[in-house]
Amino acid sequence: MRWRNLFLVAILGIAVAGCFTERKDEGQLLYTRHCASCHLENGEGLRGVIPPLLDSDYAAQHRAELACLIRNGINGPIQVNGKTYNQPMPGNNQLTEADITNIINYLHKEFNSPIQKISFGEVRDQMKACP
Repeated sequence: MRWRNLFLVAILGIAVAGCFTERKDEGQLLYTRHCASCHLENGEGLRGVIPPLLDSDYAAQHRAELACLIRNGINGPIQVNGKTYNQPMPGNNQLTEADITNIINYLHKEFNSPIQKISFGEVRDQMKACP
């Protein structure tokens, strides 16, 4: 009986670890699919046209709006790292709240962003407050 319980715990542990492993790169996959064509793989953007996400002060200053910006896009001029950009960014209303959470946390991890990690609950709250 004891061996059976240990076996079940071991199998359950392997299954749970597998779930986390499969999803650990989801933010990168989503970024590559939906953002990298403009902001580039390395987050540098297109100099003078598309703002960088790498070391972006704008992202840090607008953390409370990031989910809405990703979902709804941006129109009009914005200041990023002291430079003005006036290229519209299309939104993506197909991204789920989980997708947006993964993208923002990927930016935090990968692009030396001053954005702090964000929780799914925070993204959900931001989405409720979107105009």
